Amino acid sequence: MAVPQVDKKMLGELEAMGFPTVRSTRALHFSGNSHLESAVNWLLEHESDPDIDQLPLVPREITIECGDTSNEVRNNVQGMRDTVQEKTEGWTETGRQNGTSQLERELNADEQEEEDRKRILALYKKNRDEEGRARGRIRNQLQEDERERIRAAKDLTEAKRTLEENQRKRMIESRIADQEEEKRARERIQQRIADDRAERRRRLGLPQGNPEPSVAIITPTKVKPVEHVVTSEQLRDCLRTLKKNHKDDSARVTRAYQILLKIIANIVKNPAEEKFRRIRLSNPVFKDRVGDLQGGIEFLELCGFQRLSASGFLFMPRDKMDMALLNAAGVEIASAMENPYFGMLSK
Repeated sequence: MAVPQVDKKMLGELEAMGFPTVRSTRALHFSGNSHLESAVNWLLEHESDPDIDQLPLVPREITIECGDTSNEVRNNVQGMRDTVQEKTEGWTETGRQNGTSQLERELNADEQEEEDRKRILALYKKNRDEEGRARGRIRNQLQEDERERIRAAKDLTEAKRTLEENQRKRMIESRIADQEEEKRARERIQQRIADDRAERRRRLGLPQGNPEPSVAIITPTKVKPVEHVVTSEQLRDCLRTLKKNHKDDSARVTRAYQILLKIIANIVKNPAEEKFRRIRLSNPVFKDRVGDLQGGIEFLELCGFQRLSASGFLFMPRDKMDMALLNAAGVEIASAMENPYFGMLSK
């Protein structure tokens, strides 16, 4: 086997265009070794072939000559020489003209081949430019998608920050309102004491201007118990704990989030309905989807539910409902369900 012979000029032009020697030789051989454009098209069509970088091999032609020196062979050879000499001497002007025409055809063929080469080079550059523009469009689209994702993340963070800020403001306003109400109650009590004191002085016939000697009355004031304030971070920590403890069963965690969100939503929509604020702990569905998962009942207790050990229920009293806290809990559950990385990056 031997490497086939190809046109050296076309082989050099393919190498000048950037194609490897082995691929150029293979393309010229299989395209008929006729046109540069055919070789380029073959390369573009077969660039993914597994044997594209292997040299083609063809059977070597072997000519065996016999060493016959007989007189008959020598006579035949001499006759052939004489015939050739006669034909050579018999060339005419017509033969020379035919030779000139053949030379012109060869020159025209070379010019056509040069034009084909230029056209192929232009086509190759055009395809390369189009591929570059396509890659540029894809790169720009990827960059735009990344910027959109960053904007969405910023908007979500800003929305959470605004929600927490509004919750803090509502808590502060509620505390101020409670303090104002307590102050007005003390003033009413003091006014009632003063009125009662004046009435007693009037009944006893004492002058209104002189204070009667009496023991100072200490009015007991009702001390309002300090309530524990639940923050959004505590709610998130409880949801993270639930997901970490059952990270190998993501479907079960998702179902638990859905049940918790449904419980919170029912209470917010129907605050007067006691059936939505009472959960039986032995309920098979609740026990399987929330009760048996560490962190599920704890999350409900943070939202305001109280465990009634005697009756086996979770119950939220009407006067213990905090709509701001319930809305914040719903937002945290929805965020945990929408964020696929929730609870995975925290320590």
